Amino acid sequence: MTDVWPKIIRDPVHNIVPFENTSDDRLLLSLINTKEFQRLRRIKQLGLSQLVFPGADHSRFAHSIGVLQVARRFLDRVSRECPGCVDDEQRTVVLVAALLHDVGHGPFSHAFEKVTGDKHEKRTYEIVRDPSTEVSGCLRDFSSTLPDRLSVFFDEDIEEGERTQAEIPAYLTQIVTSQLDADRFDYLLRDSYATGTDYGQFDLEWLLQHLHVDDTKGRFYLSHKALFAAESYVFARYHMYRTVYFHKTTRAAEVMLRLLLRRYGRLLNEVDASERKALVPDAPPAVVRAFSGQIRLDEYLALDDHSITEFAKACCSSTDRALAELSAGLLHRRLYKSTDVTQVLPPAVVAFTERAKEIISAAGYDVDFAFEHDAPSDTAYKLYNPDVEKPATQIYVEMPGTGRVELSTCLDTVREISRKYTLVRYYYPSVVRDVIRATAEPLLEKE
Repeated sequence: MTDVWPKIIRDPVHNIVPFENTSDDRLLLSLINTKEFQRLRRIKQLGLSQLVFPGADHSRFAHSIGVLQVARRFLDRVSRECPGCVDDEQRTVVLVAALLHDVGHGPFSHAFEKVTGDKHEKRTYEIVRDPSTEVSGCLRDFSSTLPDRLSVFFDEDIEEGERTQAEIPAYLTQIVTSQLDADRFDYLLRDSYATGTDYGQFDLEWLLQHLHVDDTKGRFYLSHKALFAAESYVFARYHMYRTVYFHKTTRAAEVMLRLLLRRYGRLLNEVDASERKALVPDAPPAVVRAFSGQIRLDEYLALDDHSITEFAKACCSSTDRALAELSAGLLHRRLYKSTDVTQVLPPAVVAFTERAKEIISAAGYDVDFAFEHDAPSDTAYKLYNPDVEKPATQIYVEMPGTGRVELSTCLDTVREISRKYTLVRYYYPSVVRDVIRATAEPLLEKE
């Protein structure tokens, strides 16, 4: 690395992301250069969405750099607006947490996670604390207490005493994870840019300019001038989920990947260890290990999108029909078709599924791997619910005459999208689509 400062990363969303010759920025650069963080270059931010939106090939690496930059701007605003609300050590912890928040992600975004049960938050915490990782080494070289202080961001089971010991106020953790955070700010803008859509656009500058700290309540709030910018932000998230993240064709690819991995996992469990190699002879060893029992951290970190792509290539020559057809479909974009039953009455859905299974089975398919239910759900803005294990943080706005109130009490539009919605679809091979449309879908007529 040269001695010329600042170091610059050019970013399509935030333009210049600078790193100065300071202890904080040298630490951040050293973390960026670790093998664990560089692995994020090989994991797409939007998984299989590139099959629908060709420009959506940006990585978790780029997103993480973006979250760091937005977190910096949060902290700069806090320092100007509330002198003394954040000290130098706290600033370091928040910036590191922002940079590393996705370092534990598995291949193809969340698709791999749903099959293996490997939660990326848990893996992130493991990477931060495990002495064998380069990330942990960088953190400990900077400060022996830094990995422990990061637990308030990454340890889902942290005790309140540990949270207090870390000396990170609640509003600082909200910069990284909340309903108004650097993570959402970046991924909405970045994903909107990459997919060529406008749905995720909102006024980041205005929101940050009108951000304030209520240190007595341990949270942020916005001035009334940012009310409609906040509304736009919440709706940006709503529309991105409906039109991009839950796009039926993207979900078709994710369903097929889940079925492929699930099928392989089942086959591995049905044979002896000596026979596993023969199932998919050219399968990458890291993928085989991932489905052969508890996977160690170093084995997990050997997995990325390329590993799964190579696995799919190897499956194309498998003698197992499901493995061969699912993998070829993913590689060559021969994706499953879908029937939407979101607003259909349950008895009609049952009748549809029974008929569809008959059709699929008659076509020679194993129904377990050729007919799949998919029900993505989201809540664009979560209201306070004291009965859930981890109540969501709210967005507050200072309104003239009424003080600091929760966003949905100011805007009926926000309250309207504060209810959880679920899209319910069934997926199946394209070769049976016409028959299903002709003989199964008519059973879905609504009463």
